[in-house]
Amino acid sequence: MSAKQWRTDVQGLRAIAVGLVVAAHAGVPHTEGGFIGVDVFFVLSGFLITTLLLREADTSGTVSIPQFYARRARRILPAATLVIIVVLAYAVWQLPTTRLTDAATDGTWAAFFLANVHFAAEGVQYFQPSEPSPFQHYWSLSVEEQFYLVWPVLALLLIPKLGRKGFTVVAAAIAVASLAWAVHATGENPTAAYFSTPARAYELAAGALLACWGGRLKGAASIVAGLGGAAAILFATVAFSEATPFPGWQALVPTLGTVALLASGANAPTAKLLAIKPLRYVGDISYSLYLWHWPLIVLAPGFLRLGNEALEMTVAVAAAVLLSVLSHRFVELPFQHKQVPVLSHGLRSLVLWPVALVLAVGSGWLTTGYAAYAERERAAQAQAWFAANEVPDTAAETGGPPQVQRELRAALDIADRGGPIPPAVLGAEITDDRWQKTYGDCYANYGDTRVDSCTLGDADAKKTIAVVGDSHAGMWLTAFDDLGKENDFRVVPLVKVGCAPYPVQHRGKKMTQAECDEFRDWSAERLERLEPDAIVSTARGQLFMPKSHAGMDRDEQWSQAVRSTAKTYREISRKVVVIGDVPAVDHEPADCISAPDADQRSCLSDPDSRETSSNEITRAALEGTEAAYVDPQRFVCAEDRCPLVVGEKVTYYDSSHLTESWVRHVTPRLGVLLAPLI
Repeated sequence: MSAKQWRTDVQGLRAIAVGLVVAAHAGVPHTEGGFIGVDVFFVLSGFLITTLLLREADTSGTVSIPQFYARRARRILPAATLVIIVVLAYAVWQLPTTRLTDAATDGTWAAFFLANVHFAAEGVQYFQPSEPSPFQHYWSLSVEEQFYLVWPVLALLLIPKLGRKGFTVVAAAIAVASLAWAVHATGENPTAAYFSTPARAYELAAGALLACWGGRLKGAASIVAGLGGAAAILFATVAFSEATPFPGWQALVPTLGTVALLASGANAPTAKLLAIKPLRYVGDISYSLYLWHWPLIVLAPGFLRLGNEALEMTVAVAAAVLLSVLSHRFVELPFQHKQVPVLSHGLRSLVLWPVALVLAVGSGWLTTGYAAYAERERAAQAQAWFAANEVPDTAAETGGPPQVQRELRAALDIADRGGPIPPAVLGAEITDDRWQKTYGDCYANYGDTRVDSCTLGDADAKKTIAVVGDSHAGMWLTAFDDLGKENDFRVVPLVKVGCAPYPVQHRGKKMTQAECDEFRDWSAERLERLEPDAIVSTARGQLFMPKSHAGMDRDEQWSQAVRSTAKTYREISRKVVVIGDVPAVDHEPADCISAPDADQRSCLSDPDSRETSSNEITRAALEGTEAAYVDPQRFVCAEDRCPLVVGEKVTYYDSSHLTESWVRHVTPRLGVLLAPLI
């Protein structure tokens, strides 16, 4: 597109699109729906690319596929490859070895422009990944490049034979089919649909259809279209959130809004506003800014550690802007203006495709190799330390339950002496040491309002114990299963993740209040029918609770809910036990253990947390209810500190849940506490 034909408002629209995405990812208030900036990009891309293809066909009578991919190579590969290499280099320098292999794998998929396929296959939740990949944003680039594997070929085959009208009909058919698929797929599997090229194709096709039309609205229609398009994008930004099904029909809002803005033409008031120089410059660097912003937002807080999330996000975004300016000036422009010898000239630019792959995949291979080397070195150094230092044997047989407090104090002593992570403790294995692996059919997940019948312990026993609560009840199922088998009682779990058994307000991002309330109603009915000999309940302390509700602060809500629930349970069963919560730790265990220069001291935690402060409220609320209280903090903390590594065992698999192996280890001691109560 020549300078004379270039629409400056398009650059401004690019600026708006990238600004929305960055704002949403950085957590700017009232921009939760800013992810729709990607949809704006899709429409723009379909519009601009199709305009170029049609112009080429009008001029030469055909479309050159090699020239198309040479242009794409100069446009996208230099900056995209640079970011992959730099992020992997940072990963080697700063990230735990457990995350290096994942980063290398994600970077490799991104280099092949298959990131969307990879993340969909992994079941990655776009809005709530547990450990966000620094390459997750490459999914949208992958969608575009997959679309452009097909689009120029269609133009080559159809335009010379059917003309612009025939090509338009095919584009319209693709848009309709894609929209229908998007609506269906979003309802069936929203995680996969979000990353799906077929489900997103209608957005690119919408821009293509506008290019096929080739006209511009005039007069009042232009003004209305411009204002309406801007309003649609603003509405989606403010009204949409991670709870919005996407990209079903809802994605039509930003899609049609972008089409309307483009159709309004370059002389519309909105177009003139979009064409102001500051916005145009941000549009110029928008590609680099999109590439840099996400890895910085994901990785910078772990490096900065400023203790203030807003400040960390501000620094991360500022750094992303700076890097974007530099990479645009010194990487993007030289290739686009054909200033790089050999690689930026004509069809020779096609060489960029294999060169970019070699550089990115090679960087991933080196990253993976370094991770293996670092693990071997860590194990060797740890083995040498333990050989040179006397460590008490706390695992000696005592003929009774394990002396957990003695073991915890011994672990603290090793930590104080600078003891390394034992060679047998592997960060990569920690996240799999969780109760869900064993009891995957015994709890209600997000979206579920009841759980299938599941009986643990001694299934034939006459005595029944019900375990009620959220995932912090679920993590104790291992203990109750073992205790039931040993002591002749069956265990019926009534567990739903994220949903406490107490009637408090939850404002979780993955679950509505109605969903949690419905599960509580169902479990209450189930308890009444079951009439268990004992009811044991526990939950993560004050999770997702608002600061105030119905005139009560958070502590008052919790106290009242615990007390009323205990009384209700006492009407159903003679014995009611409430287990308190374990403290949350201030790190991800697998990352802490495998971090550069990690030792046992660096993985200690302070027991002070909302979870433990809620225990005092829980204990006080139970007074006079005849329900018993058990404090589990003694199983993870001693001397006001909580070690992550005890001997060769790890206590937590994430920041708040105990590993299944540690729960099994402390089960005999828990049994001693519970025996007189249940």
